[in-house]
Amino acid sequence: MFKDKCTVCGTVCVLVVIGALNWGLVGLGGFLGRDLNVVNMLLGAWPYVEWIVYILIGLAGVMMIFSSKCPCNHKKDERDRKVTEE
Repeated sequence: MFKDKCTVCGTVCVLVVIGALNWGLVGLGGFLGRDLNVVNMLLGAWPYVEWIVYILIGLAGVMMIFSSKCPCNHKKDERDRKVTEE
């Protein structure tokens, strides 16, 4: 899934997936009357680290909104150049 992505793009995708799963669990927890915020469960003892993770996930989401699948798009550009040169 991430084999054609650079490190930044792969990290962005992973952070967006983590954020989506966490929000899904928060919503499900609301219906079940439980706190299922996994990020808080793992990092709640370190609130500053937890907030940094939330900020990184938010930035990854913004990068995903303003890009088409890969924020860098350099992998696609390299493939296009190789096809054009041949």
